[in-house]
Amino acid sequence: MLKLKYDVVVVGGGPAGCIAAKYAAKSGASTLLLEEHSEIGEPVQCAGLLSRRAVEESELRETKAFVNCELKGAVLYPPSHALTHALAPAPSSAPSSAPSSAHASAHELRIESPPSSGKRAFAVSRSAFDKELARAAQKAGAEIILKTKVKAVKKKAGEAGKAGLTVSTAGEGEIGARVVVGADGVRSVVAKTAGAGREVTKNFLTCVQIEGKYEVDEPFAEIFVGRTVAPGFFAWAIPLGESSGTARIGLCIDRRFSPSPSPLPFLKKLLSNHPVVAKKFNGTRLNLTRLNLTAGRIPLALPRPQTTVKTVKDGGAGVLLVGDAAAQVKPVTGGGVYYGLKCGKIAGQTAAKACLSGDAEVLREYEERWQKEIGQEIAFGLKIHRLRCVLSDRDFNALCKAVSKYDLTRLLTDYGDIDYPSLAFREVLKNPGIIKLMAKNVIKYLYAK
Repeated sequence: MLKLKYDVVVVGGGPAGCIAAKYAAKSGASTLLLEEHSEIGEPVQCAGLLSRRAVEESELRETKAFVNCELKGAVLYPPSHALTHALAPAPSSAPSSAPSSAHASAHELRIESPPSSGKRAFAVSRSAFDKELARAAQKAGAEIILKTKVKAVKKKAGEAGKAGLTVSTAGEGEIGARVVVGADGVRSVVAKTAGAGREVTKNFLTCVQIEGKYEVDEPFAEIFVGRTVAPGFFAWAIPLGESSGTARIGLCIDRRFSPSPSPLPFLKKLLSNHPVVAKKFNGTRLNLTRLNLTAGRIPLALPRPQTTVKTVKDGGAGVLLVGDAAAQVKPVTGGGVYYGLKCGKIAGQTAAKACLSGDAEVLREYEERWQKEIGQEIAFGLKIHRLRCVLSDRDFNALCKAVSKYDLTRLLTDYGDIDYPSLAFREVLKNPGIIKLMAKNVIKYLYAK
């Protein structure tokens, strides 16, 4: 039976929300998780590529329930492999003299992770993955209610020492809470109504993906870059197994550097015109409808200066933001599951500790702990993303060619880490040839918004 008040209410049933609920309940707090959709894990808004570290962070032992296949590595196709006719002009925020066409020849970069490296990634069913996380939260003692949309989180007036929060919902009325964890995504209602008064950021990637038949030679993720392919980011094809003959094919764009606010035209061009993708897609009927498309947004922002929104001065009540709601996302890859899981645990533990101790000041620990874990990585990733956005296709081809010329694929193999991409970038940038190539883009970088 639904209680009228809980120690911790978690809004959002994604990975960050589920594990936050698990850890809050596990730590002894009465915990409720609210999910607006009728099913955990739906609709899917993710490419479903998880690192081994992310799977381990989930603490789910029965991986067969959600793992489609293990990937050996990745192949990056530079702009020289892209469309011969341009769809996207040079970004308006870069100097007008910046070259935008792709003429330099460049070969694809193939990076394979040895089985013993522990760096291999997995193609997973996000729907099944999220459901397993929700079951783990329930097993720890958290209650879960579906089909419940949160409308607002507000300060609740009460007697001295008994003030708290009120979670207003569309289906369950008002629910009291001492701490609310906002894990409700980039358009976080919790962030808007509980004190932050705004979305996590106005800068975000818009993404679209389709799952369909695709020729799979080996279990390697394929990455496609170029301004005619996915301006400001990249496209991908993630195989779901060597024998499956299917893959998730999608892309993200940064609208600040794109002639179109929608990624859909780029996906259509990718599937029908890209010399690599179109061949492997093999003439499959192109019928992009809402029924077979998944779409979403990825926030791009520096770590929020205050993800702990104190709504009262006493009573131990407050709001924590986690996952996409706090822009805890890797700007280089767009992935957020690993960071969401890591920060969700911290949020759940901290929320429970604040409730059980009756000390709102404990909530400050959340900000300090997650910033220490991933704050610098996000900040560095944003710099790399901005640099990627201002690189012309010619320069990107030259960069890929230089990586091959100086045998830097070894460094990418040794230092490459899907969860901490700055490790590899820092090593590659030590090469004199790369430094010389990148120096010419410093002015464009400084002008980029």
